Amino acid sequence: MGITRRRLICSAGGAVASTAIGGLLLAPRGARAALPPETFAAKSAAEATASVLGISESIIDGTVDLEVPGVVEVADYVPVTVKTALDGVESITIVGEENPNPIIAHYRLDPRLVPYIATRVRLAKAGNVDGLVKAGGTVHRATKSVGVTLGGCGDAEPGPESRAEAPIPSKSILLRTAKGADGLVVRALIAHPMTPPSNRGAPAMSGSPGHYIQEVTAQINGQTVLRGDWSAGVSQNPYLSFKVREAKTGDVISVAWVDNAGMSGSAETKVG
Repeated sequence: MGITRRRLICSAGGAVASTAIGGLLLAPRGARAALPPETFAAKSAAEATASVLGISESIIDGTVDLEVPGVVEVADYVPVTVKTALDGVESITIVGEENPNPIIAHYRLDPRLVPYIATRVRLAKAGNVDGLVKAGGTVHRATKSVGVTLGGCGDAEPGPESRAEAPIPSKSILLRTAKGADGLVVRALIAHPMTPPSNRGAPAMSGSPGHYIQEVTAQINGQTVLRGDWSAGVSQNPYLSFKVREAKTGDVISVAWVDNAGMSGSAETKVG
């Protein structure tokens, strides 16, 4: 992918970014809920999907291409790509059926974007991962089973040795673009702990809402083309890639995030 965590922390490569540290004092965690509240109380993946997409039914469709490893050793950094040749795509949703909160990420796409999303996710345990594409009022689905050789966090609180959060650098996003066969490829790597909420297995942290990005947006020349709603099922130091159909030299691409503590960051780059 060309972007590493080390490069992100050491250098922002010319990206312009800001982090609202004061938000920790001004906004309580959980004050901003990008995903509908009922998503987190859902008793099944279908119920959670219905809360986000407005429909629980989906059809298996070979035009939805879901790329995810069949077996992973570490379930906290699972690469997932969803793409399709369908027309009129409204959104792409990534679901981890065995995660405490099945909806990992939900992206609403503008027609100026190619229907393509690449990211990294957490899985609580082995199980199915779904790539859902909503187009024309119908939800099209691809499903793959992922085996896990070592345990993952999912939305569960990590052990005591993992609870200390590294500070978020002032330049929190490393943003890169590259020309591809079907459009401009935009890659963003964000420095953020993405700490999951606590669970019953961590009594010392009982009631902790975690610390994770809830909303990520992308703009072209100040116009929003992508809105992503995240749960804590997105991996630490999130990676996000999307594609712009017809970017022109001089276009300004920007990416911004807001988390459940009220912190935020943004970066922009100009198409060369």
